[in-house]
Amino acid sequence: MDSDTTTVAADEGVVLQRYARSLNVMEQAIRSAAADRWDAQSPCEYWTARCVAGHAMTFIRNIVALAGDGPAPDFHAPVDFAAVAGDDPNLAWTTTRSLVEGELLTRPDRRAAVRMTPLGVKMPMLELLTYQGMDPVVHGWDIATATGGHVDIPDDLADYYVQRYTPVADQIRANGLLGPERSGGTTAVDRLLDFCGRRR
Repeated sequence: MDSDTTTVAADEGVVLQRYARSLNVMEQAIRSAAADRWDAQSPCEYWTARCVAGHAMTFIRNIVALAGDGPAPDFHAPVDFAAVAGDDPNLAWTTTRSLVEGELLTRPDRRAAVRMTPLGVKMPMLELLTYQGMDPVVHGWDIATATGGHVDIPDDLADYYVQRYTPVADQIRANGLLGPERSGGTTAVDRLLDFCGRRR
């Protein structure tokens, strides 16, 4: 995987806007979820909707920690994802989004910080956001599917993340970060879900 720092830096505003829109998908899913369905099975095997939300929040919090001045977080450490989301995933999400906005997205020094990433290569944190943004989008869909909520995934976001990940898909799948790709999708969103191995 090669780091395309020059291109990403030139499009910083675009990257930040795209990432904010990706967070919006997760937020829509969480805000629209039926309160009594957080413990329903999600499309992710072994995980309830609450676990998916906690996983997505943990990943974002780890990204924030990675950009900071302290020790690098262990992305593979065991975490009780249901406990992270807690009894009120809405409140946990509000805290998580405020954290990433205040400690990373609005901090030029931290966006520019070069770190060893969960993808196995060093890159500026801004560039990592061009990959990490797929997580709240797809997991937003997982949560909405499990809880009877809804998400509106913009076609351009769906297309972007498929294109962004396609060159490194084999590596990502080998590391267990994506399920086996499916086929048959005729819309941009369906193709993204297929790419991520989701059953629709």
